[in-house]
Amino acid sequence: MDARINMLERWAAGIVQAAGAGALTGDPNKPLRLRSVQTVRGPRAGALEIDAGLDSGRLLRVLTVDDCALHRQFVPWDFLGDPSAYMMGRYVRLEAGWPDNLAEKNIPLESLGQHPAGGGRWIAGKNETGATVTLGLDDQKPHYLFGGWTGSGKTWALHAALVQLARDPLNRLVLIDAKWGASLGCLQGLPGLIGPIAIDLTTAKGALSWAVNEMRQRYESGSHAGRVIVAVDEVQELSGDPGAVEMLRRLIVQGRGAGVHVLLGTQHPTKDAFGDPAIKRNLTGRVALRVEDGVASNVVVGGPNPRADHLLGAGDAYAVTPGAVQRLQMAYIPEKQLPTDGQPVLEAWPEFDAEAAGTLPEDHGGGFEVSGVEAAVAIHAANLGKGRPALQRMLQEATGSKPGGSRSERLLTLGREGWTWLQEQGLMLCDGDESEDDESTGF
Repeated sequence: MDARINMLERWAAGIVQAAGAGALTGDPNKPLRLRSVQTVRGPRAGALEIDAGLDSGRLLRVLTVDDCALHRQFVPWDFLGDPSAYMMGRYVRLEAGWPDNLAEKNIPLESLGQHPAGGGRWIAGKNETGATVTLGLDDQKPHYLFGGWTGSGKTWALHAALVQLARDPLNRLVLIDAKWGASLGCLQGLPGLIGPIAIDLTTAKGALSWAVNEMRQRYESGSHAGRVIVAVDEVQELSGDPGAVEMLRRLIVQGRGAGVHVLLGTQHPTKDAFGDPAIKRNLTGRVALRVEDGVASNVVVGGPNPRADHLLGAGDAYAVTPGAVQRLQMAYIPEKQLPTDGQPVLEAWPEFDAEAAGTLPEDHGGGFEVSGVEAAVAIHAANLGKGRPALQRMLQEATGSKPGGSRSERLLTLGREGWTWLQEQGLMLCDGDESEDDESTGF
């Protein structure tokens, strides 16, 4: 038997026995009733998913006291990092890192296959069941945040995503590395680059100005072909410049309808790293790698759990999308396999246009009043990971009228902001019977 399976079964048996005997509560007259315990053999950590029914709250409280002091006593191996215990759906989930000799850290992208069909998707890595995790840019996840400190694998994760996105000839890329090219500089040979990699504030503002102008032209023409993907690494370096922040905000708040998508990376995911709270609220896709502490974890995950500061580094990550969380080991592309023959369309970015941040009005025609029912349905739809057609159906059932496409898009944006805020406050919404997988891997 696989050594990891053997240890997981010992762990599960120990928890079940202690719960039934009252050892977890310290009172034999107050046992915890566990309905089922499932073992999960992940690449970097082992996990138990426990269905404790009405006892779930008591079980979680017992196992999280004093930094999981009791939880630690039941893990039957010399685990790495800190163990975690949190609610995932109806399950109490326990996690503990494998020692190095049992961990699977090295997952080249080529071992998982070619990039998936559909120019807005990319292979991210391998999840705990051994399945390939695919992420993508769509109505529910138009923009992504990649967060992780030095050694977390954040840069490798960004590289893998951008190289795969660049393989679609309809995708055009704008790359901004706010730390003088230390992260994204090796991608200067990617196909589909609009201009050279922007490596300082001056060129970054020129690149953002180009992207905002492109978005404006797409809205004015009423049509667009392909995606514009703006990737900014170390975004906190731009947060002190009002012009850069405003252009980023507009791209993220308004870009989806014009086929403009944003990937943001940061080593320091704090509330101030983005310069405007609307930027963070609208990053509905999250790739959370290891961060420094619980505060940073809350920012990059979008809520108090799971704890990204308990991850093990070197590609250990949580992929967080509306209604779904998966722990995975990120795939990487060796630097020698990065494309080198691409040439940007522009030799240099245009000069920053100080009016570029104001080229799109906040309101696309008239005021925008929202009823309480509309707001509630929009937040519920965002929690379920629904897109515009589903929201329109839900609103028609709830209010008797079906909103138009433009209003529906704006309600979705409002719903995502409200859903993200609820997550940040540690509040949960019931998935209900309408939830459904968005990808074959569970997204």
